[in-house]
Amino acid sequence: MYRLGIDVGETNTDAVLLNQNSKIVQTVKKPASPDIVSGIRAVLAEIIDRKKTNPKDIAAVMIGTTHCLQALMKKENLASVCVIRIGSGKNAVPPLFEGNDSLRRYVMQNHLEIDGGHEVTGKPLGMIDYLLIDKFFSHLRAKDVEAMVITGTFSPMNPEHENIVASYVRNIVGAEIPITLSHEIGSIGFIERENASVVNALLSKAMNRALNGLQLLFKHFGINCDIYFTQNDGSLMSYEYALRYPIRTLWSGTTNSLLGASFLTGLKNGVVVDVGGSSVRVALLENGFPKEKRRNQVIDGVRVNVPMPDMISIPFHPEQIGSEEFLEKLYQAVQRFQPRYEPLPIIFVGGGGQKLAERFHYPWADVVVPDYYQYANAIGACIAPVSGYIDRMVWMDDFNQREALHSAINEAKHMAISAGADPKTVAVQEAKTMPLAYVPSKALRVRVKVIGTLSLSSKGGM
Repeated sequence: MYRLGIDVGETNTDAVLLNQNSKIVQTVKKPASPDIVSGIRAVLAEIIDRKKTNPKDIAAVMIGTTHCLQALMKKENLASVCVIRIGSGKNAVPPLFEGNDSLRRYVMQNHLEIDGGHEVTGKPLGMIDYLLIDKFFSHLRAKDVEAMVITGTFSPMNPEHENIVASYVRNIVGAEIPITLSHEIGSIGFIERENASVVNALLSKAMNRALNGLQLLFKHFGINCDIYFTQNDGSLMSYEYALRYPIRTLWSGTTNSLLGASFLTGLKNGVVVDVGGSSVRVALLENGFPKEKRRNQVIDGVRVNVPMPDMISIPFHPEQIGSEEFLEKLYQAVQRFQPRYEPLPIIFVGGGGQKLAERFHYPWADVVVPDYYQYANAIGACIAPVSGYIDRMVWMDDFNQREALHSAINEAKHMAISAGADPKTVAVQEAKTMPLAYVPSKALRVRVKVIGTLSLSSKGGM
């Protein structure tokens, strides 16, 4: 039985087939196509039709893609977004006020502000005015709304009002309009959480169009297993989850390259240089996973509070390989991630990894270019684990910190298992509680992440 990893990049679409012993048995590289489906069709034709791989032997497909990142950067196929705010603060800054005009023009100027939301304790602040919602939508043309965002004050503490408003709005806009709830996207910080939710909503149309026909394509080739997508933290999510939360795919290409670099070298710690067609990304591999950026997260100039890898991206063209100016920028980027003592090995992957490594001089650490370096992204997708992630606020009146952390760990484990992780492999990667700054001491932030190996037993796999 096999796992099929696919990386849909800006330059190429790569595929890697791994057997039950995690050995690479086949690799395919095809030029990139304007859409996800065409590129995947080309690699499947190579794997199934020409190499005579039995499609019934493929137990799972894992896909990484930069499609939404490219759509955001190029401002292509972005949805028209309508925003609803629930809380006592009125006439504040408009949604996505930090964004540039080319991004902000997709957010409808008329947004709705209604009473409600919650205090930091989780106590409701007011009642939802449904008549005000009805009046707001009576002035909107249905065709103008392609995606919705609902943000309530302290919804990570209590999401009740976001859920109530979403249910009511769903009856108005219908089942086809995607609705992003802020408590499902970001953590504390109203503006950052709303920003992240708006970006997610903006990407909903691009992701929906990109994946249109994908499931039928796999069935056409006789592949009837589950389809997963890789997300920003290096773990897997379901096909349906990817459609709902496209923001979680933005940096999956970088995280896949780090996982692939670790797999190919056997190293758990190192600085990874991923050489793509238009950029070189440098990031830190820490205990086998990408180091997460904990603060100052920014997407296209907009502050957000979603998990993302800590990385540096340098614009790149192949003719720059010998440029001293470019090599100096790369040196400084690598240096930023190196510890003061005992420098970490530097791992070059990606299509231009070998050529760039030959010209890069770093006398204090090993420079490594593994076999199959040009397929690191697809390999990283193929071996990605399943995770369960909790990031919420709790009020400590009813139970102590230990109980809050234990409850979150159990919930995260359940999430991972429900997402497909083998229960025997689920382990806690991170578990911590943090008092919230500038709010009463009884408010506590709980963050837990667990990971596990994807279970393929239900599909007759490994």
